[in-house]
Amino acid sequence: MTNILLIGMFIFIVLFGITMVVHIVCMVPYVPTNNRTVKKMIAAAKLTKKDVVFDLGCGDGRLLIAAEKNHVKRSIGFEIAPLVYLLALARKFLSKSKAQIKFKNFFDTSISDATVVFCYLIPAVMPNLATKLQTECKKGTRIISNTFQIIGMTPYKVLKKNPVDRTPSIYIYHV
Repeated sequence: MTNILLIGMFIFIVLFGITMVVHIVCMVPYVPTNNRTVKKMIAAAKLTKKDVVFDLGCGDGRLLIAAEKNHVKRSIGFEIAPLVYLLALARKFLSKSKAQIKFKNFFDTSISDATVVFCYLIPAVMPNLATKLQTECKKGTRIISNTFQIIGMTPYKVLKKNPVDRTPSIYIYHV
């Protein structure tokens, strides 16, 4: 039993170390979106049963799973921090979700199937994200960005920060 505990602790420490390196090198901090903001983003997306939702940097998967509960056609998330990815898989399992959560950098895959794209990413990646969205997404794709504007794109609508319910600004774009 002691050996199993030691092995488990070792694996956790290794994954934690890898996650910290990913956070530092790739500048991908784990900042969970609160439930009020998730609801605000879901409402802003105006999801339908025909939507294919992508969550770029899905974190623990809460937004992706909430989108799935709105009966979208498919929901796919991408996460590159190992422990956060495992947290997303655990949340997926506990909620009995069918969402796909991929341990992959979204810049290395096509997002052309998306009809809705959610993101909560740091400003440094936004110019590259704008290029990817404008190049790969079909006309009419809705992009919902938490807190940060996508540099290189003009928002269709902005839901301003609300200090009363403590929700950040939400930027809505259409390709």
